[in-house]
Amino acid sequence: MSQATKDKIFNADLTALKDADLIVVLVTGQDIDSGTAAEIGFTYANGKPIIAITAYERRFRNLFVDGMITKRVNEVDELLPAISSINPKH
Repeated sequence: MSQATKDKIFNADLTALKDADLIVVLVTGQDIDSGTAAEIGFTYANGKPIIAITAYERRFRNLFVDGMITKRVNEVDELLPAISSINPKH
């Protein structure tokens, strides 16, 4: 992959995170994906809420990253109520 392509992907992701009111992340598996963890940290540092989909998994995760999560849901069907409870304008 060329550096130009890498830069394009990075800048698109960064712009999307800056423009978002909140983010929804999937936190299944043994540990949180490193890219997802970076997005969580960026979003948290910018004072925006983070909703995590856990899919009923109860695993030990990085407690620092876990502490940045605003709300957890188990299923996609729970997202709209979770968003509404955090961000009433939606």
